[in-house]
Parts: sequence; C-alpha cells; structure tokens
Amino acid sequence: MRAVLLGILAAAAAMLWGSPAYALPSFTGQTGAPCSACHIGGFGPQLTPFGIYFKATGYTLGGGTGVWSHIPFNFQPGDVSYTNIAKDRTNVPKGWTGTNNYVSPGCASFIIAWGHSYDGKFGVGGIGKVFLNTAAAFVVQSGTIASIGPSDLKFTKPMTIGSHQLIVTFDLNNQATISDPYDNNLYSYWGQGFPLEGPTNAFSPSGGPHLSSLVKTVTGEMLSVLVDNEIYAEVGVYQSMNPSMATALGGTPGQMVAGSAPYVRVAWQHQWGTQFLEVGGLFADIPYNTIPGIANTSLQNEYVDWGLDAMYQRQFGKDVLAVTANYLTETQNLGASFSAGKASNAYDTIQQFRVTGTYAWNGDAEVSLAYLQTWGSSDAKLYPSTTAITGSAANSPNSQYIIAQVDWAPWGNAKPGDAGYPWLNVRVGVQYRYYLQFNGGTTNYDGFGRNAGDNNTLLLFSFWSF
Repeated sequence: MRAVLLGILAAAAAMLWGSPAYALPSFTGQTGAPCSACHIGGFGPQLTPFGIYFKATGYTLGGGTGVWSHIPFNFQPGDVSYTNIAKDRTNVPKGWTGTNNYVSPGCASFIIAWGHSYDGKFGVGGIGKVFLNTAAAFVVQSGTIASIGPSDLKFTKPMTIGSHQLIVTFDLNNQATISDPYDNNLYSYWGQGFPLEGPTNAFSPSGGPHLSSLVKTVTGEMLSVLVDNEIYAEVGVYQSMNPSMATALGGTPGQMVAGSAPYVRVAWQHQWGTQFLEVGGLFADIPYNTIPGIANTSLQNEYVDWGLDAMYQRQFGKDVLAVTANYLTETQNLGASFSAGKASNAYDTIQQFRVTGTYAWNGDAEVSLAYLQTWGSSDAKLYPSTTAITGSAANSPNSQYIIAQVDWAPWGNAKPGDAGYPWLNVRVGVQYRYYLQFNGGTTNYDGFGRNAGDNNTLLLFSFWSF
C-alpha cells in the first residue's frame, strides 16, 4: 500500500522544497478569482478565509472560463535575492561576493496545481512541484539540483448528515502539517520567517521543535473532516520513506521514524461580518530509531509535541489586517543520543512562540512585523560551545528575534480581462531580521566574540510565477 501511495505521490510531481506555496496562475485561472482572493497581499503564503476554504475543499472550486481554466501548469523561474549579514563571516563560501554578502539565483520550479469536483460527488486536487536548485547548479556547483518536495494530494467527499455539511478528505503528503488548511500558521514552511521570507545562507539559531523536521523523506496518510465550515479535525500517521526511495526523489535520508509517528489536529473557525477567527491545537509523537552517528538501531529518541495556534483577520474595504500566532512545547526523550554520548541529558524540553502581524493594502502591498522566541533545556552536547558563530557558550538553544518586512505584488488584484491575467504574478520586497538573543546569549554568545546582533540580516527578494 505504501509503495502504491508513494507512486501516486511521485506521479503528482509534488510541491516545493525551498519556499512556501505562493499564488499560482493555474489556480487563478481555475477559479476565475484574483490572487488576492486566496492570499493576503496577493501572493502568499498567508491565506484568506476563502483561501482556507479552497484548500479545505481539496483545491476543487471552479468558476474560471477560457483556456486558462484548463491549464494546470506553472513555472517559477527563480526567487532571486540578496542577503547581507551585519558582521563578516570568518570565511567566504563559494558564491559569496564578500564575507557578508550573498546574491542567490534562487530556484526554478515546474508546478502542477489543479483540482476538480466531479458533479459535487467527490473531488481530486493537489499541488505539485519539481524543484531545480539553480544555486547548486551554477553557483556552488554541488548538492542536490533537482528534487521532489513537500507535497499535498487530496481526495474529497462532500457529505450531508442531518443538518450538517461535511467535507471528508483523504490526504497524501510528505511534510507534517502541510495538509492542514491553516498550515501557514503551523510548521510546514521552510525557514524561520513564520510565514515571512527566509534569507539565503544566513545564520539561524540551533534549537527548534522536531515537528518541522518531518519533511520530504516521509509519507503522511491523513483523514480529515470539515464540519459546517467551522470545525476541522484531522488524524493520521507519518512514516519514513525507504532510503533508496528518498534518495531517488532528491532527498537526503537522515533520522528514520520508528514505525509510525501519529499526528492529531483540531481547529475551530468562525467568520462574522468582516472578521475571521481560528483557534486550534495539535499533537505529534515522533519516535526515531535510525539516527545519524548512532549505530545501535534498537535505541530510540522520541519527541512529543503539543501546540496551540490562533489566527485573526479583519477586512477594511480592500485592506486586510491579519495576526497569526502559535505556541509549541516539545518533550524530548533522548535515550539513543544519551546512551551514545551525543546528549548530556536523557530528557530535554524545548518551547517556541511565534507571532506575526500583517497589514495588506488593496490586496497587493503589505507590511509585516513578527516576533519569534525559542527556549529550552541546556545541553552541552546538543548545543556545544566549540564552534564559532553557530556554537553556544551557554549550551542553550534560547533565541529571540524580530522580523520586519515590506513587499508588493503588483498583479495581486488582476482579474479576467486585465493585462497579465492570470499568467503573470510577482512579489518584490525587503526584510530586516534583528536578533535580541542567539544560541543562549546576547554578547559573546559563541565564546569566540560574536554577538547576537552580528547576525542581523538584510534581505532583498523577488518571486515570480507564470
């Protein structure tokens, strides 16, 4: 059964590896709606209530006309960006124009994004992407060039039970929380922007929950139900791919899930007038028994995650205010790592809190401010002080930082008949990341003289979709 499901997943061509799901021309043509109907700011990844419903119903809503409503293919030529770090690095990696400047050609991607409802009896939809790492191909000239990435394929069945309307969905995916219609509020996006952009080749704090590591080399089989467009519940399991399968799809096999990792998600949403509110929670239990550097595969590490999240949106004419937040606590049973001498403690904990506020003008320009904090147990072997820049003199994962971002999607409101609709979409922006704490400290956090503020990052970015 898993082999069949993996075959379906591969045939679906899968989603991206390096960045979130942005507005796609094929979905615009399919629905006949502008990108701003689904995405705050006209490009994403944050979803409006309509975008949440579109994903919850399996990407099957129609409404578009003409030739573009029948073309499921998209092309992203690259996410060209410039990254500047406040203080010079100690070396100059290949591709850097200096010790603190990096220009990335980004990634080129071919995307299949499509959905269809068959007479309202059942639906099939998904989003798939073949990712081409142009930086690896032309700048660094090493690493994975082509790969399959986080993927989402849905089979939906509308049902009526008494006075209640249900959407029952079977979901096949390969990244934790990506099946969730509120996933921009959870952990399925790469990087630590939540849900803003992440700079290329900048430094990130060492610690974080393991829920976000269930990506690309796993398969998830999920069953969910949306009741009256108000209550969402999902249950399923994640399992590791066979290493040869993961390698064939462009992944790098690492830790292997011991059997299955159960996942449970519940959420409640309500819309009244121009306001929308969602609150929810999740649970995941992730056991690993094949851990890099530990030969004894009978030993396990186990990570148990509990999370809470909330999302609030309010419309002011064509403007939107959106606030998203989540908190997650993780209990770490490090039996394998502790027995092998790779962790100082048999048990650790880590917590993370993240909040982002966004104000979008006219569906195409937005300004965002985010605060992210991670804290947890001190562990001298998990967070060693032996490495400059990435080390922790306090042996701590604690970090805090603020992200400010301004961006513009000039075709975010394009409608049928407008120039460039629906095949042209772009977002350009600028971001600054300011560290209050990094790897357990503010000054000389690594023991080699580097301060948290030395990792502050300026990012100029652009994303294109055709």
